[in-house]
Amino acid sequence: MKRRVRLLREENRTVEGRAVHICYKNIRNLYLRVSPAGMVEVSAPQWMTAREIEEFIGRRRAWIDERLRLIFASAAACGMRRYAAGETILLWGARYPLEIRPLTRGKAYAAYENGQIYIYALPDADAEERAAAIRGLYRAELAAAVARALPECERVVGKHAAVCRIRMMKTRWGSCNVRTAHITLNLALARYDRRALVYVILHELTHLWVHGHGAAFRACMDRYLPDWRDMRRALNVWAREDGGLA
Repeated sequence: MKRRVRLLREENRTVEGRAVHICYKNIRNLYLRVSPAGMVEVSAPQWMTAREIEEFIGRRRAWIDERLRLIFASAAACGMRRYAAGETILLWGARYPLEIRPLTRGKAYAAYENGQIYIYALPDADAEERAAAIRGLYRAELAAAVARALPECERVVGKHAAVCRIRMMKTRWGSCNVRTAHITLNLALARYDRRALVYVILHELTHLWVHGHGAAFRACMDRYLPDWRDMRRALNVWAREDGGLA
C-alpha cells in the first residue's frame, strides 16, 4: 500500500543569499523546484539536517540560476510582469531588484527594505496575488508621500482638499470634484519621481479655483509651479516608456 505523504513542518531559510522554503515530509528523497514566482522550494525527509539541505542547494546552484533566467526571459518575451525574483520594480523613479520571500500563512504583501523590494507570499501564490502585494506597497508609499506633500501644496494654492483618495486610474493622473473638494490620485504615481506627485496635487488643487484648463488655469499653475509643463511632459514620457501601472 502506497504511503500517504504528509507535511510535518515548514521553515524558511536563507541559503547563499537566496530565500528558500523547506517542507519536511515523511518521504525518502529530497526534491527541489523553482516556482513560477522564482521561489526556491525544497521537499525534504523529516530526518534531514539543515546543513545537508544547504549543501544540496549549493550543488544545484547552476540549475537554480538557469531556471530563474528562463522564468524571467519568458515573462519578458510575453511583455507581461510575473513579479518573479530577478525582475525589477519601479518605486519613486528608481528600479529595485525584486526578491520573493516565502510565507507559511497569511496574505501576500510587499516591502521596500535596504535598496531592494521583497514580496512575502505563500509558495503557491500566483502572479495576480504578487501584483496585489506590489499595489499594496504603492498605496502605502503614496499615502505617506501625500501626507507629507499635501499641506505645503495647499498652502501654495490657498485651497484645501476635503478628502484625498488613491485609486487605480487608466486615463488620468488625478481628478478633482470641485463641489465637494474631493481629490483622487492615480496609484501609479508611486512609480515615478516624487516631483510628479507634487505637480499632480497642485494641478488638482488649482481646479478648486479654476474649473477648466484655459488661460486662467495656466496662469495659476505658472505661479505655483513654473516648470509644470516640463513635469507634465516628463510624467507622460515615463508612463509611456514604462508601459503603465504594475
